[in-house]
Amino acid sequence: MGYRGRAAAAAVGLTALALGVSACSTPAHGQGSGKAALAVDPAKITVTLQKDSSGDVVPDKPVKISVQDGKLASVTVADSKGDAIPGTLDAASGTWTPNSPFGVGLNYTLRASATTPGHNGRPATQQVNFTVETPGRALELDSITPAKGAVVGVAMPISIVFSHPVADSAKAAVEKQLKVTTSPSVTGAWHWFGDERVDWRPQQFWKSGTHVTVDADLNGVNDGNGRYGTHNYEHSFTIGDDVEAVSDTANHKLNVYQNGKLVRSLPADSGKAGFSTWGGTMAVIDKQPMVEMTSCSVGIQCDKNGPNYYDLKLPWDVHLTDSGTYVHYSTGDTDPGVDNNSHGCIHLSLDDAKWFYNLVKQGDPVTVKGEPKNAAPDNGYADYNLDWSQWVEGSALHS
Repeated sequence: MGYRGRAAAAAVGLTALALGVSACSTPAHGQGSGKAALAVDPAKITVTLQKDSSGDVVPDKPVKISVQDGKLASVTVADSKGDAIPGTLDAASGTWTPNSPFGVGLNYTLRASATTPGHNGRPATQQVNFTVETPGRALELDSITPAKGAVVGVAMPISIVFSHPVADSAKAAVEKQLKVTTSPSVTGAWHWFGDERVDWRPQQFWKSGTHVTVDADLNGVNDGNGRYGTHNYEHSFTIGDDVEAVSDTANHKLNVYQNGKLVRSLPADSGKAGFSTWGGTMAVIDKQPMVEMTSCSVGIQCDKNGPNYYDLKLPWDVHLTDSGTYVHYSTGDTDPGVDNNSHGCIHLSLDDAKWFYNLVKQGDPVTVKGEPKNAAPDNGYADYNLDWSQWVEGSALHS
């Protein structure tokens, strides 16, 4: 029998064997003067593990325990190390529910006991060993940002993307399993962007030097769409120096601050009429020394003969939005600081673009003032374009 078959066989409802205890009185010398005592069998216990249609144990469902000729007294569950699994017993309904879902691929031992009236107080017991097998439809994490061990800027959120959509009905249960620990402690919350992405950010920017750990305890968690988490994830990173940039589009300046001090004021141009630069605060997504910029890729113009068509390889690119906003050097802007003539990017001189590129890191905030519309909070990492009350409203645990 294969591994899966053995686990399934171990997990089926089992009936405890009678303990084979009986009492009798033998008449003296074969005489019938003695009266035989009535034998009392112990209670019979049946344990049923709830399964899905494929025969796998469902990780987040109660275990059912039925008792014949007795009363359910206690239920304990331990993992393969012998550590107790916290749970709640409802003796009246005969169910034991784990406080957190069973872990997929892990082994457990359940012990149940029941009392039998007239059985001298001795309980009947039943033990079931079972494994929660990996379901055919699994919920995994597609990504956790920032990367393990990264040093990031003060506006960097924690961003988790799931491999499949999480149903609204399951978001609260999933969110409860996403734990953030910081040193020093900060106030923060999760916010769902649709069904596959959830971000966590502090109420205010991080403080430099903060250490952050994310524990995504998703093993056995139901996504509400028939999938279960199959792994737990631990992720740690650190907040680095406070580097912030503020773009004043009307005055053609990009002011750069380090640990609260203005270090340089760079001549800069932004979006021209009809192609305004996104406003608000955007955390740096990433940076690349060279990017091919094309008008067609961002939906501006694909006709090579059109007035807004471009296809250029440009250096020192700091990425701000998924929709294609960068701080960079452009060969089409020979004198930054004079006219706003870009298609939405922030243009610097070649030397300034290289300097800025070498200074900033993922998560550093770039704030653009003087533009009519802010970037959507999920357009990259523009999470701080929501105020705190708006942010908290996006938590599935908000009440």
